[in-house]
Amino acid sequence: MSTPAPARPELWFLDTSSLMTLAVDEALREAVKGELSWHKRVLLDVVVEELERLAGAGRPDEKALAAAALGQLDWLGAPVPTDNLGIDPLRVVAVQDILRSGRPLKHPGEHWAESVIMTMAEGLTLAAPHLLSEDYNARIESVRHNCAPYSVHKLLARMVQGGRLAADDAESFADAVMAAGRGNDYTAAEFLSGNLGRVGKP
Repeated sequence: MSTPAPARPELWFLDTSSLMTLAVDEALREAVKGELSWHKRVLLDVVVEELERLAGAGRPDEKALAAAALGQLDWLGAPVPTDNLGIDPLRVVAVQDILRSGRPLKHPGEHWAESVIMTMAEGLTLAAPHLLSEDYNARIESVRHNCAPYSVHKLLARMVQGGRLAADDAESFADAVMAAGRGNDYTAAEFLSGNLGRVGKP
């Protein structure tokens, strides 16, 4: 009988939307930092650039969170420059076209960071790419690009079910996210069960 291949180490990509949600609450951010501290984390320069754009020209509700997120990136390490990684820009554009779902882009950079992440993930074989994103369509599409997708809430449920976070604390974090207009109300029982509806999928 052959020996099972060892599990590939998790490699976590955080997109702009997830970093803005983490900026909502310090305790939430510290809990997620603790969970991901055991894994390699990647911050791409295109994510930082999108945060900078939102901090300067986003909607009023976006500006403050994007600016806060920009000051909270140290735990992710230095941003990785993507220009010299050999990523095919035409492939990135093709993924971006899928993510826009037939709608005109609001600006050329919309969905660009997620598209770069997915294009990078396609070629990874030694690590298991994970995407932390609040964008439902991006999570759905990322499965086709070698990614295991998580929303912040789904990650909290994983922590609760693994005994690394109290369900009541997850509920409190969800309340903070909802108060900031970035999520709905979820109970401790829902985090225990993982039945989180749309944010728990895929």
